[in-house]
Amino acid sequence: MNFFDYAFHHIGCVARILRGDPRALGDMDISADGFWRSFEAFPAALPALIFAWVVEARQIEAAGALAPLGSLIARMAVLEVVFWILPVIVLAFVLRALRMQRRFSQLIIARNWLSALMSYVFVSVPLAEMTLNGGQTSQATALLTLVTMGLMLWFSVRVTRTALNVTPMVAVGFVAVETLITYPLAVSLYEVAGLYPGA
Repeated sequence: MNFFDYAFHHIGCVARILRGDPRALGDMDISADGFWRSFEAFPAALPALIFAWVVEARQIEAAGALAPLGSLIARMAVLEVVFWILPVIVLAFVLRALRMQRRFSQLIIARNWLSALMSYVFVSVPLAEMTLNGGQTSQATALLTLVTMGLMLWFSVRVTRTALNVTPMVAVGFVAVETLITYPLAVSLYEVAGLYPGA
């Protein structure tokens, strides 16, 4: 199966999981090769990611950042890779400690393709900023950001529940703990990289 067919198939399977069809997981490639191919979700998400990086970099530049636009975009790209790969490493240890390592591949495969899907959902925020406010953040786009973040958390719970075959409360707890750990880390790394307006 070529790249595009493979990507569309797996994103479609994730969409089915989000609609409540647990059988969709069985239609995904959960072999060893499927595990590594799931990282093709990153290039599949690149068009949306690049658009979002450019819009955000222009906002930071307009707010007084001294770094050139290309440098800001490059920093965002590096951090995106870090936040795509780091959870994979952490989850490997967490699932081993919980004696759930046999579900590791299913979880990572489903999460990777969910991330690709969500990249296109999140692109609605910079699109709205460009359309409604000339590329700048407004109350409406801030609200849209909160809504998309809420969707991401909800989708993460559904995918985690299906991939790990756990109860809804366990999935909620799993995602909640992960969020409480990763959000402060993301804020810190963005500050260090100078990726906040005025930085």
